Amino acid sequence: MYTSIAATLITIASSLTYFFISSPQKSNYHSLYIASTFSDNVSVSQHLYSLTRRPHVAGTEANAEVARYVLSTLSSYDIRSHIRSYGVSLTYPVSRSLALTHPPSDTTTIFELRQETYEGDPYIDVADEVLPTFYAYARSGTVVGPVVYVNYGRVEDFMILKTKGLNVSGTVVLARMGQIYRGDIVANAYQAGAIGAVLFTDKKDYGGGDDGKGFPHDKWMPPSGVQVGTLYKGCGDPTTPGWPSTGGCERISDDEVDKGGDIPLIPSLPVSAVDGEAIIKSIGGEVADSDWQGCKDGPVYNIGPGPGILNLSYTGKQGINTIENVIGIIEGEEEPDRFVILGNHRDAWTFGAADPNSGTAALLEVADRLSKLQKKGWKPRRTIIFCNWDAEEYGLIGSTEWVEENREMLSSRVVAYLNVDVAVSGAGFQAAATPQLDQLLMQATKQVRDPENSSQSIFDSWISTSDHPKIGRLGGAGSDYAPFLQHVGIPAADMSFGEGYPVYHSMYDDFIWMRDFGDPMFRRHVAVASIWGLVALSLADEEFLPFNYLSYAFELQTNADELTNELMDKNIDLTPLFKSIEDLKIAATKIDNEIKALKRSKGWASMWGTKPRQVRELNDRLMMAERAFMDRDGLLGRQWYKHLIYAPSEHDDYGSVSFPGITDAIEKAKQENTKESWSSVQHEVWRVSRAVIHVSLVLNGVLT
Repeated sequence: MYTSIAATLITIASSLTYFFISSPQKSNYHSLYIASTFSDNVSVSQHLYSLTRRPHVAGTEANAEVARYVLSTLSSYDIRSHIRSYGVSLTYPVSRSLALTHPPSDTTTIFELRQETYEGDPYIDVADEVLPTFYAYARSGTVVGPVVYVNYGRVEDFMILKTKGLNVSGTVVLARMGQIYRGDIVANAYQAGAIGAVLFTDKKDYGGGDDGKGFPHDKWMPPSGVQVGTLYKGCGDPTTPGWPSTGGCERISDDEVDKGGDIPLIPSLPVSAVDGEAIIKSIGGEVADSDWQGCKDGPVYNIGPGPGILNLSYTGKQGINTIENVIGIIEGEEEPDRFVILGNHRDAWTFGAADPNSGTAALLEVADRLSKLQKKGWKPRRTIIFCNWDAEEYGLIGSTEWVEENREMLSSRVVAYLNVDVAVSGAGFQAAATPQLDQLLMQATKQVRDPENSSQSIFDSWISTSDHPKIGRLGGAGSDYAPFLQHVGIPAADMSFGEGYPVYHSMYDDFIWMRDFGDPMFRRHVAVASIWGLVALSLADEEFLPFNYLSYAFELQTNADELTNELMDKNIDLTPLFKSIEDLKIAATKIDNEIKALKRSKGWASMWGTKPRQVRELNDRLMMAERAFMDRDGLLGRQWYKHLIYAPSEHDDYGSVSFPGITDAIEKAKQENTKESWSSVQHEVWRVSRAVIHVSLVLNGVLT
């Protein structure tokens, strides 16, 4: 009897050993994902070519065609896909004009306000489909006034003019693009009393300087190039703040939108470098400081006012237009109710080869490779969702409407959101994330070859100029991670190759620019897809979520130390903040030790998948911890933003700010310098401290 039992046990053990040796583990599939036989720079370039054949602004038939291309491509990979549509408020140009009068002769220059095609331009047949240069949600109207040069239009630039005794009230300001979000430039001009604003792409910043040659001869913006965009400072449809634009939904009035403060209330226009220089030449008055000057071979920049006088006229049309998000789903086998989301937007101001369709091509490349893995037998542990957003350029509208519609389900089920907007604009890997994802990003870059030097990894090239890779933070509202992180509290990351590019938001952001300058061999596209997919696979397949909250705690400690220096002698008590961060370190260490203990205890039992309840409960704590940084009341005056650790700068929607509530309160207190204003700073310190304590409680997983 004992002999037969022993023989049976040996047989079972042998069978189990064979099963676990012969059945490929998920990590083997992860290695296969980045194999050269799986990646294809030819197909990714073909995708980009097809996506950018025509200009495709949100709400147009051309963009609907691109949506159908994405949908059909995902479907061809056997990925279950559908379109979710919304009716949202979008604006388009009807007419615009800009004239410059030169006293005392009163001669007038009328600007053509057009971007020029070039000899041999392969897109000349569809060039007339490019919308006239304009700003979305710009105020309609006509204004006439002397011009004042305001540098980059930052708050500090207007303060410098004020110290010089220059009042911009009643003037039309001329600002150059490049340092802050365009909507904040126009808003700052309005706050300073200007009646209109003209923004130009200075050759110094976008044209390659004195020796720069414009596209198609080089990567730089040509003289007639214009950077268009939106002025809207909010997220989502302006007429449905906080709820989705579905069916016959409630909408607020135009007056209520205006009172919200997210749309500038003065007319404005974008112009080219050559038009901006012509206006500069009409300005007299004091010579601007050296850091306000342009190229050495350009004219001297004076600040004015006048004597040049600008006559600016703009008329736009606004209506409810249909936008389409494309959603694809690979359902998880063991935890189908846990989601890893990959997102990229599709709509472009013109052709959008870099912004955003380099990211769309990379998204389709990831989907293709995961489809191939499925054919090899791989099934993800958790569900992977592909999201191709619409109307991002107008104000993150497609992603925000979807998040607002699915808020509760997303809040309870999403593990992380992984964003790629401009996948490629040049060399050099860039990443930003919530801190618990830092280590995961670095691990992925160690596995992918550098597209510029295949003898080393991307991680190796990343640290070649420093001892540690620099991972930015997702405070700004510059892309579709914002509604996930800043409105719902979902861990998020964003990645790309290159950092900014000269032809941004112009008609020259086309396939030819990408082929010749952005990524000639399309190896950077393949590399982004490799990193993006590896991070997604880790989050979807690893039994224990690969989150490191000690990284978060150390990041908060650094930020709190910076606050100490800023608030020295201000009688603000930061003790509760430092205490909460210490508690977070303890909680993060504790959950790390719990994971190690569970892994050690499994042994042979791991083959049977034992202790699933403990693993699930621990993962839920890791997943939900980021939610605890949220405050239901949101930031003061910016209630949609509910994350108390990361948000956009109040005066630069692209800028990232740590402890935004505290930062906003400090700025206000410095201006008012009252007991009440400094008490508000202390209150914001307490708010952040309470949020950090909540995170520790979630990680501990035990009721008080």
